[in-house]
Amino acid sequence: MPKILNISPETKLDLEKVIGKCISILGIRGSGKTNTSAVILEEMLKYKYPMTIVDIDGEYWGLKEKYELLVVGKSKNVDIEVNVEHARQIAEVSISKNIPVILDMSGFLYEDTYEFLLNYMEEIWDLAGKLRKPYEIILEEAHEFIPQGTKNELKEILTRIALRGRKRGLGIIILSQRSAKVEKDVLTQAEILFLHKVVHPSDMKVYKDILPLSPKEVSILISKLNVGYCIFFFGNKYDIIHVRERTTFHAGFTPSLKSVKTPKLKLVSDGILKSLKDLTKTKIKEISEMDRLQSKIHKLEAKIIEKENYIQKLERDIETLGRISVEVKQTGMAEISNALIKEFITNKVDQNVQLDEIKINEDFSIESIGYDFLSEDVKEHVNKVLKRVINLPKPKKEMLKFLVNRHPLFYSYAEMAEWIDYSESTLYNNQPNELLKMNLLKREKKNNKVYFRSNINKFVEKEFKVYFHESQYGDLDIIKDYIKKQLQ
Repeated sequence: MPKILNISPETKLDLEKVIGKCISILGIRGSGKTNTSAVILEEMLKYKYPMTIVDIDGEYWGLKEKYELLVVGKSKNVDIEVNVEHARQIAEVSISKNIPVILDMSGFLYEDTYEFLLNYMEEIWDLAGKLRKPYEIILEEAHEFIPQGTKNELKEILTRIALRGRKRGLGIIILSQRSAKVEKDVLTQAEILFLHKVVHPSDMKVYKDILPLSPKEVSILISKLNVGYCIFFFGNKYDIIHVRERTTFHAGFTPSLKSVKTPKLKLVSDGILKSLKDLTKTKIKEISEMDRLQSKIHKLEAKIIEKENYIQKLERDIETLGRISVEVKQTGMAEISNALIKEFITNKVDQNVQLDEIKINEDFSIESIGYDFLSEDVKEHVNKVLKRVINLPKPKKEMLKFLVNRHPLFYSYAEMAEWIDYSESTLYNNQPNELLKMNLLKREKKNNKVYFRSNINKFVEKEFKVYFHESQYGDLDIIKDYIKKQLQ
């Protein structure tokens, strides 16, 4: 006997035909997207279909009014509070034991949400390849995680699930209020679509590209969509339908003067909760000790690199000063316009010799004089490097500038966002992959977080060492300082 999903009086889907498919639910805020999603989930949960709901705003726990789901995350509505390091454990329990899970990400920072979902989805993908059974992913705010025109690891795994998950039994339901910002390769592969009202021209264009109608006909259909209504598109056929109202509590309701009573919720079995709590507690203790030791190692490494850089700078300055002609008279000490030269010359000449006059141009700098001595081949190479950097989007250039100025320290996206005039999400969506390929930046993962630091010293050595004899390696620091100056 077929298992039927009752979406509306006129729209019924066979669950068997939904397995492994990509479903898109699109529309502006308030158009009925969340209700449509909840209706589909209610219908799947009545058959105890295993799933993970990525709940960005903490709105889906109301499903527990009728169905048994495990809610994890950081909010007052979770069954178990978890951190980033628990992601793989929760994923394994959900897919192996067929437990529907709500990931309440409302209490996580953007960076932690990214890392949690990356680890979670990687685990789901790997285990689905071994278990080969039906499983559903529900992704709210898909434009944040599968953005059009940018690349990152989380987008890659989610796109893989959407495009290739069927063979592993994986299906995905993506929701977005900005369809134009969702990766087109994913939207065009969606086999079932619920298209609610949109108003932005770029979002309307997406609908016009998807539906087998003229642009004018699509515009007329969209104009007819009231709240709860959508264009249902499946099997190259379309129709305007009115999705039934959900039967479970809507935790994301719009506040009003009317009082809303929270319903009694179904509880997850004590055995599952106890085993999960024991696992997460153990993991927290292990990670805490690891955090402490890695933090200490990280600080010591940074100090060593900083001292090595300072030594290299002193050696470079001494070599550069050896090229400068200085007029010295044994009379009185004169004012010196460049404090660094004064310090080195004072330390290098006989203590009985006094400096009367040092003639230096007001615009003098060690870097500028040193750079003028370099060959034209080297300068041309430097200009090519700078051109590649200058042509990058501004957020990426700002990240490079920030990290170069704070070499050799590591910074996460969240930490850089506190200093750079860009939001954390903007930096995430402008990941510096080109700079990583150029070897100008280094990336490290520590405790499920991504950190970046400048790698300018190694970069300059690799790119320009071939131009110099071993006795001239001090010139590499001149190049490095010149590049740093041009980034300002």
